[in-house]
Amino acid sequence: MPWVFALRLSLESVSVKIAFMKVLISRKDLKDTTSGVPRIVLQELAYFNSHNHQGFAIAESINKEMIIEAGGTPVKTWKWPFSGKFRRKFYQKQVDQWIKKNKPGLVIGHGDILHQDILFIHNCVHLAHELIEGRPLPDDHDVGEIHREILTRGTFKLLVANSEMMKKDLVQRFNLNPDKVVVMYPEFNPARFQIENHAELKNEWRAKFGFKDDDFVVGMVTSGNFKKRNLSLLIEAFKEVAKVEPKARLFIAGRNIDDHYVKSAPEGISVFAPAIIDVKNYYNLLDVFVLPAHIEEFGLSVLESMFCKIPVIATSFVGASELLKNESRDFIMPKANKELLVDMILKLRDKSLSKKISDHNYETSLAFSAQVKENTFGTILKNAGFHV
Repeated sequence: MPWVFALRLSLESVSVKIAFMKVLISRKDLKDTTSGVPRIVLQELAYFNSHNHQGFAIAESINKEMIIEAGGTPVKTWKWPFSGKFRRKFYQKQVDQWIKKNKPGLVIGHGDILHQDILFIHNCVHLAHELIEGRPLPDDHDVGEIHREILTRGTFKLLVANSEMMKKDLVQRFNLNPDKVVVMYPEFNPARFQIENHAELKNEWRAKFGFKDDDFVVGMVTSGNFKKRNLSLLIEAFKEVAKVEPKARLFIAGRNIDDHYVKSAPEGISVFAPAIIDVKNYYNLLDVFVLPAHIEEFGLSVLESMFCKIPVIATSFVGASELLKNESRDFIMPKANKELLVDMILKLRDKSLSKKISDHNYETSLAFSAQVKENTFGTILKNAGFHV
């Protein structure tokens, strides 16, 4: 990848050349894998375990069995009962105390602690607020404050962004040295999405929700935050699609779906489902996956849909859209637009076009598999001076 050859950082001070080391990975919430970041943490733990290092995962909400299964050691902090800035500071202090006591050779943070060797940031909270609300993020916003503190007062040797869009915003907004910021597209674990009989699985899960084999199912599968992901636009566009395509059906899955979305969707042809761990069952019942987000710093659901051979429609503010190639790029909206979205969805009723796009997406997704021999995470560590 181009950034590998461009990355020239002065990190001799953190170079680790021992056969075994302790690695601490911090993420405040590691209770399940219905969102993308915990999946990335599990991949990191598995990576270090495979290289005979001891990986610790520290969190205030943690699924210990999940961490152990990935080859890591879970560390649970005390959870302050009230949300807000103090709760985040309380978590940070406990992580700092663990680091002081246990002296890990490498500390990786996922946006919740002030000091680390490698910092992963997964959200552009300032840019997101500007795009969604049309005004700057308030100075006293608790997530905005911690991000600003981490990126201006905190210490890190290397910052990992989820997309080029994200890197550009962070570098410009916080006046960062671009040589200390690298893009690593999140990887996915293909083992979670392998199926023996696609047609059988598709029919089984369509039947669970009352869909027929010849229905044209358009959907969004995500962890939540439907305002950010612009579910309202998808619903409004789908209403127009349904006027033209009698077989059109809408499928929306995720956590905490607000009632106003349910009430605004066409009755009788729309299904709202809860988030599930085995998300491949949802992807594979779809004909088209749509993520018309105001902003999505990456969007692991896009990459997972691509591997499941599903045509994807997204906006240019979805980081994962940077991965799309060939004709698949024709289904990136420069900005959220109902008429354009309707047109794109209707085009994908063409089965030959849909298959062509699906095949492109699948082939592209393979380069971002966690099973790739020399994965991007390992390359970043080596170029940063950590010989693992």
